[in-house]
Amino acid sequence: MNRMSNLESVLFSNKKKNFLKYNNKENYFESEDKDKYIINEGIPNLFDDEENEISKIQSSFYNEVKFPNYDDIDDFGSLLDKSSRSTFFRKLDEEIPMFSKILEAGCGTGQLSLFLSRFKRQIYSIDLSSGSLSLGEKFRKKNNIENLFFLKMSIFNMFFQKNFFDVIISNGVLHHTKNAEEAFYELTKYLKKDGYIVIGLYHKYGRFFTKVKQFLIKYFSDFFKFLDPKTYSNKYSENKNFAWFMDQYKNPKETTHTFMEVKSWFNKSNIEFVSSIPFSFPGYTLVSEQIFKKKEVDPNFKIVIKEMTQAFSHQQIKEGGFFIMIGKKK
Repeated sequence: MNRMSNLESVLFSNKKKNFLKYNNKENYFESEDKDKYIINEGIPNLFDDEENEISKIQSSFYNEVKFPNYDDIDDFGSLLDKSSRSTFFRKLDEEIPMFSKILEAGCGTGQLSLFLSRFKRQIYSIDLSSGSLSLGEKFRKKNNIENLFFLKMSIFNMFFQKNFFDVIISNGVLHHTKNAEEAFYELTKYLKKDGYIVIGLYHKYGRFFTKVKQFLIKYFSDFFKFLDPKTYSNKYSENKNFAWFMDQYKNPKETTHTFMEVKSWFNKSNIEFVSSIPFSFPGYTLVSEQIFKKKEVDPNFKIVIKEMTQAFSHQQIKEGGFFIMIGKKK
């Protein structure tokens, strides 16, 4: 049986209110009113070309800049080894139960999704970039991973039923959309009650020094990329260094956010705050602690002080000013 037929009970048109049917003979999905969605190299294309301009620009950008790439990954074993070195990836893998339905929204080349594909989890990974998705799909196919599907799809027009997923992950994505808060709200519609949402965003203060470097590079010269060792490190391939440089300094659209701002998104969307990363953050999670275990949050005045100190955090400067927040749907 063609693996695409497994998606007939998953892909759902919220506009038409019906499941898509798979045409095995001609290899495409179809709605009841005969809208067709082609499948290219194993990836169903459910992205509307009439989508907002920012989505189209980002799709084009990441077709050229495939981030992260697979230069240092030969097989599934090397992927596991690399991913296990990330405390965040490892904790997700340790704490997300078997058989969970997971959505990775903005999966890029799919390395996190592939890493989490163990333990019979059902994973659906969406992105706008055909080039990035293609790299992930080739790796999936090469390693015979059957419980993971890559789909070309927009966060603003998803083809799933509401309240479908146990876990939704969107790591380093929402700040590249037309409206990060609106994108977050869209994601929460598809999260089950008691399900977890994990989002990673650029921090308003933690990204300060990166913004300075962006300014120098944009208005003067790429020469200033020497200010970021990750753009020329011998530890990585030339392609990987290039992908980091383009993603950090040439991305056509990015916004920055704060803990307090995102916490207000949680409150509006009936999401209970659980924890945050990095360790210097309010409600932070220690390396030895569970990331899905609820943490106490500081009073607001302490949160504001902690947020402002992110501009001088060595970790934030090194990682481009990034933070993660985890919530649970009430």
